Amino acid sequence: MLTPRFEISQTDTELIFIIHAPYANIKEAVVHVEKNDFRFYATPYYLRLSLPGDIAETDSSKGSYDCEKGEFRLVFSKVNEGEYFENLDMITTLLAPARKRNTVPTIEVISNPCSNENEPSGTQEKSDDENIMTPDGGDEWYIDQNVEKEKQVILQNSPRYGFANKITRALNNFEDSWIKEIIDLPQPDETPEVDRKTLKEQQERSDFSADHYTADLMEVDVVEPYLSYEWEIIIASDVKFNGEEKDILKELPNKEYLLDAEEIEAALYSMVDILFAHCYNRRVTLGDNNVVSSWTINKLSSTLSWFQIFSSIDDVICSGVRRSLCYPQVRNWNLALAVLEDLKKVLKLGKMYVIKQFCEIYTLFNNSPEPRYILNQLYIKDYLIWLQQISSSKIEDMENRVKNVKVEKTAMGLNLEMIEVAAYNTQNDLIIENNLDQLQDGIDKLALDQAGKRKNDSDSDSTDSESDSSSSSGDSSSCTDSDSDSSDSDSDSDSDSDSDSDSESETSKKDKIIHPKISNSIPNKIQNSSSSELDSDDDPN
Repeated sequence: MLTPRFEISQTDTELIFIIHAPYANIKEAVVHVEKNDFRFYATPYYLRLSLPGDIAETDSSKGSYDCEKGEFRLVFSKVNEGEYFENLDMITTLLAPARKRNTVPTIEVISNPCSNENEPSGTQEKSDDENIMTPDGGDEWYIDQNVEKEKQVILQNSPRYGFANKITRALNNFEDSWIKEIIDLPQPDETPEVDRKTLKEQQERSDFSADHYTADLMEVDVVEPYLSYEWEIIIASDVKFNGEEKDILKELPNKEYLLDAEEIEAALYSMVDILFAHCYNRRVTLGDNNVVSSWTINKLSSTLSWFQIFSSIDDVICSGVRRSLCYPQVRNWNLALAVLEDLKKVLKLGKMYVIKQFCEIYTLFNNSPEPRYILNQLYIKDYLIWLQQISSSKIEDMENRVKNVKVEKTAMGLNLEMIEVAAYNTQNDLIIENNLDQLQDGIDKLALDQAGKRKNDSDSDSTDSESDSSSSSGDSSSCTDSDSDSSDSDSDSDSDSDSDSDSESETSKKDKIIHPKISNSIPNKIQNSSSSELDSDDDPN
């Protein structure tokens, strides 16, 4: 049988079911309602829900089928009008039928429960019989498992990991080469829990690259696209599960988690740690997951890579920031702070939005080329179930704690401030050196320009000298002929003589104005003669 997708909404008086069953045999559809037990059957679909309140079939109840959408729409009345049904979006919680809860503290659903099969069962045995329901109850699979007593000692002394730190010896059957691809903790089934944090921080200090950090610090253009990325704009009331997320949630078993206050807090801290890694991946991929997304989340989360157990929110944030500076492609302090702000936004949007992020992680790990499906079995799947069961106030409390965290570079233990000072000093030295080089280049260029100008002037002077020399020869011949003509024409009238003198005077003046250099090159004798003529012409007597 197939479990169909479904949605439930409510008014003050009614509960509305939308069941997506496109291949259902409508003629055989059967709906049964009894108090908080809702059942739907239409080959090949079967759906049974345990509601948080009672409903009943009344005269106002109705049902319809949309052929285009392949959806049933069923409406039933609330027994207590005005009652608000909580967690109608928590699909996994609704799917499993209600069971009688055993108050005996030895029952644990999330781990391998240990009990002695030779001990008399007494009240426990009676309770187990009560929990095995008739076929119409459908709860016959909830039977406790017993482990031999000698194995119980081994399990108790073995290091624990997984969700709420409840799992032991789960990795024994995997090859070491496989485990090393996804888990940095050496020998996870042997290494004591108290040593995990120390070993992890030693490895981080060893893996940290000052050169890589400096490069991402100085290359602002490389980091800028990731810093300016904006998450989707959404409010908590608009958060809904999509079809893929519903398919994931409806296939999960509905476990019962018996955790004390310390275990609950540790589970919430690990949740924040995983979300920080997810937020980093979202920002550096600009919201579009790629082939290394599963590696990024796995590597940056100390919960997933080192099975670390956190005892404070400061340790959680410090660990996430430090690993973001040691391992991914982009290692930048401002980027880590931007990721921290993203984490705050995710928590602020509430429980359903957090579950959506874990659904995305679940899908990434299942599709990873490395065996990261193991991490789904150890952590993510249980988070998807448990988060649906807890109160929204616990997420709100984590949000407030994260808001109050102050991240300092000195807390990273990586000498970030010294590295940055050295980087900026080196940058300033390079700027000064570059400026000096530019200044020297400018001086050299200016010297070359001036040398070229002087050469051009010299070539121009040489050309002008040759031109002047040629012009002077012509002028000398002209002047000689003029003198001869002047001697032969003494009998001419004074007016003609004055006219010739004026003409020669104008020619001489023109030569002085247009060709001053040429004037300087004229022989003194000719120049003096011309000057005498000018003087005689200008003389009023």
